[in-house]
Amino acid sequence: MKTRLLVALFCVTALAACAFENKYESEADKITKAVMANDIAPIRGDLSPNLTITRVQIAAASDELGAQGKLESVKEVTPCPAGPGYHCFDVKFEKHTYHETLSMDDTGKVTSWHYKMAQ
Repeated sequence: MKTRLLVALFCVTALAACAFENKYESEADKITKAVMANDIAPIRGDLSPNLTITRVQIAAASDELGAQGKLESVKEVTPCPAGPGYHCFDVKFEKHTYHETLSMDDTGKVTSWHYKMAQ
């Protein structure tokens, strides 16, 4: 009985944690995880056909972000300093915090994604 209660409590907690991400945070989280894994196949359908990304760019980003340790959180920053049409995020890793920026087109496809280490 205790085990079932603990499992149920864990499931509710996990679902509640997911519910706090907005759709842009969720997208930035997916992109960051895919890049860290050096595999954009899981997010390929989320990217605009006009977005040009090379394997070398993904590998370099994977090396940098993967070296930061566990991804702890992705939180949207409003207003976004990049301007209208962009979404900005503070991305916390074990070792450092990064700033990410993404933009999306009218169909919800990602048209740009940039990252840099926070000062």
